[in-house]
Amino acid sequence: MSEDQPTLPSPSAETPRAAPPEETAAAPVAPVAREGARAERRKQPRGISLLAVLPADGDEPEWDPVDPRLGSRLVLHDDVAALVAPAPPHGADDDPLHVTARHWEVHRALLAGDVVPAPAGAVFAGDPEVAAFLAESYTTLRSALARVRGRWEYRLHVSLSDPAFPETRALDLATHMYAELRRLARAAVPFPRDPPRVLSAAFLVERGASDAFRDRVDQLSALNSALELDLTGPWPPYDFVSMVTPPPLETAAPVKPAPGH
Repeated sequence: MSEDQPTLPSPSAETPRAAPPEETAAAPVAPVAREGARAERRKQPRGISLLAVLPADGDEPEWDPVDPRLGSRLVLHDDVAALVAPAPPHGADDDPLHVTARHWEVHRALLAGDVVPAPAGAVFAGDPEVAAFLAESYTTLRSALARVRGRWEYRLHVSLSDPAFPETRALDLATHMYAELRRLARAAVPFPRDPPRVLSAAFLVERGASDAFRDRVDQLSALNSALELDLTGPWPPYDFVSMVTPPPLETAAPVKPAPGH
């Protein structure tokens, strides 16, 4: 990707907890006590997760979350908006319920319009820090939104379904498939090969051209019975606009833009 990537500013550090008294610092901590400390830490407010950046019109936009328990809402700056939600507790970033809720919030934003998705783990101390991010990164965010305007992502995985079919021939066919589908997309990103797959790639497709793109994948699948084509999407364009995940708040440091695709 040629555009500059949005740079996440450093979230404010959390206030460190007081050190234990010296006379007890050297004492071994019982497993129950450690588990209790972890449980208590999970209860502490952690900040705000950035889910995505969206264009905002002149009116005050509102957000009706898919799951009210996620608490997602919008933070505005000029004509861009950050879709945010309370960050999950410490150690719960990969919790399936949170991951699923986050996915559907961003996917619903995609179905409603253009979206620049943020990576998991992008956490800010509060609304002022999110607003500062929008202000400081405004130019690159607008550029990213322009890149994906009216477009979304499809992912294609091609696997060898017939063990007797020569692998070199399968790789050659997959390469030709990629080249043909690339012509129907605005951009494409091939991924490193992951056997038994012979091709994995993402395609940035105009929304209005989605039917033609899917139809061509179906045709290629019918013409190549030795290969299994698995097309998924539409997805938010994670592989065509990106932001570097900031470090945890307690170890926050300046974050550099991600290299372009």
